[in-house]
Amino acid sequence: MWTCKNLWKKLAPLARSSSTLCRQNARGVLLNNERRLPLVPQAHMSSGTPGSRGDNNLYYLLVGATCVGGGFYAYRTIKGDKERYQERINEIASRPNKVVPEQPITEAPAAEPATVAPAEVPAPTPVEFPSHAPYLLIGGGTASFAAARSIRARDPGARVLIITDEPDLPYMRPPLSKELWFSDDPSVVDTLRFKQWNGKERSIYFQPPSFYVSPQDLEKVENGGVAVLTGKKVVHMDVRGNKVTLSDDTEISYDKCLIATGGIPRNLQVIERAGEEVTKRTTLFRKVEDFKALDKVSRDTKSITIIGGGFLGSELACALGRRSADSDLEVIQMFPEKGNMGKVLPEYLSNWTTAKVKSEGVAVITEALVKAVSFKDGKVEIKLKDGRVVKTDHIVAAVGLEPSVELAKSAGLEVDSDFGGFRVNAELQARSNIWVAGDAACFYDIRLGRRRVEHHDHAVVSGRLAGENMTGANKPYWHQSMFWSDLGPDVGYEAIGIVDSSLPTVGVFAKATAKDTPKAATEKSGTGIRSESETEGTASSPVASSTPEPPPVLEQKDNYGKGVIFYLRDKVVVGIILWNVFNRMPVARKIIKDGEEHADLNEVAKLFNIHDD
Repeated sequence: MWTCKNLWKKLAPLARSSSTLCRQNARGVLLNNERRLPLVPQAHMSSGTPGSRGDNNLYYLLVGATCVGGGFYAYRTIKGDKERYQERINEIASRPNKVVPEQPITEAPAAEPATVAPAEVPAPTPVEFPSHAPYLLIGGGTASFAAARSIRARDPGARVLIITDEPDLPYMRPPLSKELWFSDDPSVVDTLRFKQWNGKERSIYFQPPSFYVSPQDLEKVENGGVAVLTGKKVVHMDVRGNKVTLSDDTEISYDKCLIATGGIPRNLQVIERAGEEVTKRTTLFRKVEDFKALDKVSRDTKSITIIGGGFLGSELACALGRRSADSDLEVIQMFPEKGNMGKVLPEYLSNWTTAKVKSEGVAVITEALVKAVSFKDGKVEIKLKDGRVVKTDHIVAAVGLEPSVELAKSAGLEVDSDFGGFRVNAELQARSNIWVAGDAACFYDIRLGRRRVEHHDHAVVSGRLAGENMTGANKPYWHQSMFWSDLGPDVGYEAIGIVDSSLPTVGVFAKATAKDTPKAATEKSGTGIRSESETEGTASSPVASSTPEPPPVLEQKDNYGKGVIFYLRDKVVVGIILWNVFNRMPVARKIIKDGEEHADLNEVAKLFNIHDD
């Protein structure tokens, strides 16, 4: 055991030789004077200190509270090779006292062999990314990209750093469950370029790599820019210190920060408990890697079962069903509702949609509650609560999204107990210099109240608004974002506001023409992302007839060729679905914004020109 006196005798020479290297910390830890050191072998205990930017600062663990000569000192006893330890300490103390750039943080190196001399320690590698970003955006999806573009538009010299745990640059997700599956290009999985419904080709990436500044150059470029740090995950936020910590313990400080972490696909507990053989035959569909994996599965297996009847599940069912026409692939879709998208569409339209999905070659099992999942005789066996059993080769679980709010605890941010997601105000602000956008934001809609939305257009709208507010705009969220879903190139719908099948609805329909399809809409607009090409509609048509009776079979599909469905709350329209009606979203947006009661919604339907040929 070292006494205080003996400890001082041992450390005094070292303290004198290295006094210019260190400054006193109020907690008794010697901090290197803003100098970044390469990682010390793990046996010598290298770690970050509170307030530092990185884990490259050597420190000594305080043993006892010894105060000598006005400063605190610390000492760590090392078992084993004391001579080698002392050589290492002397080598560190003899280094020049000057500030050097922070080193990239990678996996800690293994302990040095005893035969390696201190002089043989490798030189520091170049810096890979900045330690500070004026605008830091967490998440590499649509909301982050929209925010970055908005920030640069209002602050042309802005330096924006996007951090994403994915290996890809920012990209749009909708084509992963839509157009990519209908491509006739065998290399689409590698190129991620696809033909839109109108035949024009584009990439899922918002911008090519040349658009971005490299992270290491972000602080140097004259006019600023947008840099993307891929493959890095933010695991901790220090909102008081205005900095974040990455999974490799690197710290990056910021002036203003956006959280756009999106969400994580939910899974069924019965699948999670089923064991490794089942889980490795289950896809949770969200990212580029998931598309590539499922594409391979669809070509290598005989049967795929999709669990979930919402947007994603129904889109994938139609896409895989269309592919099964050219192969012997069996596609099954099961869900607890009575029809596809039963939580969104009124029952008669949900039934019609189910018939449409079946016509694509999909075996649809309704009112299916999964009781157990197991792996037997080379097959995944799904047991339903009513006793039915489905055997398949692969499962796609499309049962919703869980907002990614892991940072809430360390950041001290509020998570909404009803809707999930980070709770923010109408300006999408969680704290004075922290904003949240996209799937992870539970925001206050000044027209419809507290909400959380999981769609592409909302990511665009909220990301753009958050970016503007990060530059001082102070704008409230008032622009109603829309979303759309396509069941292949022939049937699609666009929606806005609160669309919940439990609300009262009024539908006005007309017979569709050749131009009333997603394919025709993109041919007219020139883009496959319809939310980016909205145009105003004008009212010039006579009123449509009253809502027809629900059809029992698909043969009556012409009754639902195209139309408008109004969702009511307290006699006020709070949501609208445009069924095979395109480029009329601004009209729907205005109706919801006005928030008025309408005595005759047939008259309101005139504004959408559904009877134009």
